[in-house]
Amino acid sequence: MYNLEDSIKEAKSAAEESEKLTGCPSKLSLAQWALESGWGKHSPGNNCFGIKEYTGCYGVQELMTTEVYSGVTRHLPQKFATFKNLSDCFVKHAKLITESKYYSKAWMGYKLDKNITKLVEGIAPVYSTSPTYSKDILSLISSTKFI
Repeated sequence: MYNLEDSIKEAKSAAEESEKLTGCPSKLSLAQWALESGWGKHSPGNNCFGIKEYTGCYGVQELMTTEVYSGVTRHLPQKFATFKNLSDCFVKHAKLITESKYYSKAWMGYKLDKNITKLVEGIAPVYSTSPTYSKDILSLISSTKFI
């Protein structure tokens, strides 16, 4: 049965461990986890970030998703990765942020100035099709739920 406190505790532990391994701020990972998974209620295949399938992933699942293209909301099937556990998903998420060419400009900027707002604004247009994604993530980061 779902328990919010337990879910946050597990996610916080996974986020802190992935930060130690990659440098990706745990507050960013936690905020994205909260938004993407509904505070841990929806993590099919231990995929709490909506990470699409990739070469070498643990497994693949096809799920319906909501995307916004040119202001039009669409519901369509997509192939997503599965993970052995939540911790593996957090590490993959952190590596995407810190190692992917798609986020490299934002990540390099963060490494220089530790400005999480600029990091979020840099990754948001690539990470999500939602026009309010960066605002939503920044709002969660400033929340005290993670402390």
